[in-house]
Amino acid sequence: MSVNDKVLKLAFLGEWDTLLPVLRNYPHLINLPSEPKGYTPLHQAAWHGATLPVIGELLFLGADRSITTHSRRQTAYDIVIEKHKRPDLEYILFPKKVTIAQIIRKVVLTEPQIFEVYDGNLILVDKLIAAFGVELRPDKLEELENRLHHLFFALTGQTINAEKMIKFDAAQGFSFDVNPAFFGQTFFPLICRTAQAEHNLVESEWATVSDLFEPSPTQWGLRGDLFLWLEMRQSLCQVSLPKDTDELADIISAAFQALTGKSLISRVGDNDFFVERFSRGGMSSGYVSSLYWLNEFIPQLQARLNWLQTAGL
Repeated sequence: MSVNDKVLKLAFLGEWDTLLPVLRNYPHLINLPSEPKGYTPLHQAAWHGATLPVIGELLFLGADRSITTHSRRQTAYDIVIEKHKRPDLEYILFPKKVTIAQIIRKVVLTEPQIFEVYDGNLILVDKLIAAFGVELRPDKLEELENRLHHLFFALTGQTINAEKMIKFDAAQGFSFDVNPAFFGQTFFPLICRTAQAEHNLVESEWATVSDLFEPSPTQWGLRGDLFLWLEMRQSLCQVSLPKDTDELADIISAAFQALTGKSLISRVGDNDFFVERFSRGGMSSGYVSSLYWLNEFIPQLQARLNWLQTAGL
């Protein structure tokens, strides 16, 4: 039996203890489709309702959540929705796109040698991450490159082809240099190469709290909760994932108070309150439900953190 046939058979049978070592040795077979249905090992894992550690290792080895079967055009996520009531698998297998900021964070983590101590280039990178926030990676690399170049100009007032160092003062006595050549010749090409190779996998080493906010909930408390959710996701795009769920709850509670001026812990008066900038029309427009955040959203985000950790991602 060929290695290809062995991979397909073991995946079909759900024999993960035998299959995973084979895929570790032959990672290029991770997205091998069966014929005629086009089931990859990840599709089979979804069909079997495999454990989170199994799903996590398949993803870590390069399984692509966006691949669809030949016959019914189903992703692994679609199969889980159809066959199982497993919120954990639904979250892990949701075929979400990677954001530009996620790619930048990954490059910073995996290529630390390109930065120096007190590097002005790294300070500008932080500004890039904050500016892109939760913007999705464009499908075309040319568009990604154009957006990087335009944002560089917006933040520095200089083009990527500028010959001189760009100086700025962060505080009295602290002056930094930004090197346009570094971004044009080193950093932005690294981002584009990473984007080209990326398979929609968010890894804990470079993930942030905002990554837990995708996908959005299917149910909301009041109309203002949607806009608070979106705003909080944007604001937490540089906050690293905490180690435990209690710390995550503290982060969400702090962000809630920072963005609304209301405390989740020491609530005074009604549990529902009005935020004018969230008022976009309709009944309960602009109103936020404290209890819904406490009883639904925060536990949901905590569960997602647990699922990521259990999956080893």
